Amino acid sequence: MIILLWKVVDDMNLNFEVNEYLLAWYLLYGASLSKEIDKFRKSLWSKFQKEYNFCHKDKGEILKYGKDFIPDNDVLYEETFKSDLYLSLKKETIKHKMHLIKIFHSNDKEIKEAIKDVIKIKFKTGFKIYVVHPRMECIEFHNNNDTLIWGSDKDKYDVLTLLILNIIKGTMKEEFKDSKEILDSVMELAVINEIGNRLESKENYELGNPTLKIIKRQIYPFWLMYLGYDSKETLLNKMIEDKIAFDIENYPIDKNMKKMDLEEFISFCIKNNKHILKLGNVLQIEQEEEIEII
Repeated sequence: MIILLWKVVDDMNLNFEVNEYLLAWYLLYGASLSKEIDKFRKSLWSKFQKEYNFCHKDKGEILKYGKDFIPDNDVLYEETFKSDLYLSLKKETIKHKMHLIKIFHSNDKEIKEAIKDVIKIKFKTGFKIYVVHPRMECIEFHNNNDTLIWGSDKDKYDVLTLLILNIIKGTMKEEFKDSKEILDSVMELAVINEIGNRLESKENYELGNPTLKIIKRQIYPFWLMYLGYDSKETLLNKMIEDKIAFDIENYPIDKNMKKMDLEEFISFCIKNNKHILKLGNVLQIEQEEEIEII
């Protein structure tokens, strides 16, 4: 078991770990990466069919117990651990884990400041980031264990924003799950757009899921007040910077909104959704912009 602790903010710690049993589980049961893996699986299946079926359930137990996990049946894992294929994947996974740690360490100050300014929430301690092979394209947050499985070969920007996004979204209140579009829209505004903007120092407000574009634009004026833009001049400057147009006169400035944290802002958007989600206004903006471009 290899563990390295990285501190994001004073009260949220990320443990980047390579758990050998979890890595073996993904080699045995995850998405196939190559013909070599297919051949390896078929070989084990032909020898250990009973064990292969039995160990499929182990993933949840591995996440629950971490380094203290003890399998009920170790035969399949022992065969996997001694294979050249597993040893090669393990070596590459450890290398990838060190790459992730380097990315986060080099952006430590910027991440701390961005989370403090944008998220404004006290986090639980001890988030585990279980790193599996980057070509497995696996990003899963498990709220019960404060655990994120990361097996994805993203570039620097995507690693920073997607990892932060999955952790923060995973900790949001269960009650928000019934308002998924608003939750997803605010999370994109917070992490993909605003924090991404700060980390990359470039315009990121058009990035994200295209299906959320209209809802994000409806929330955007209130989002700026949440961030602390509390005058018409600062709202106008930010609007021009992000290239998102809205009629400032239709949005009275609420200076108390900047006192909210992210969960309170999401609750505000859900509670006032009929007032915020004015589809006609946004469609009119879209049409005006298309005319300007032509």
